[in-house]
Amino acid sequence: MGAVLDGVNVASLALVAVVTWYLGRAAVVNALTAILALGSAVLLLCFRLNSAWLVLGGGLVGLVIMHG
Repeated sequence: MGAVLDGVNVASLALVAVVTWYLGRAAVVNALTAILALGSAVLLLCFRLNSAWLVLGGGLVGLVIMHG
């Protein structure tokens, strides 16, 4: 039973990785979105910032750009 669960875990990890790759390619369309994605990744991975703050920060940056 343990081998089956290991296989399911690997398959689900691969599925998440592929979906992340495709969504990332669709979302990063210019230099600004690339900078936002890289900055978000650094904040999330290096500083363990809660992803809710990243969503709020991204929305704030969008508002500033739209009205700025």
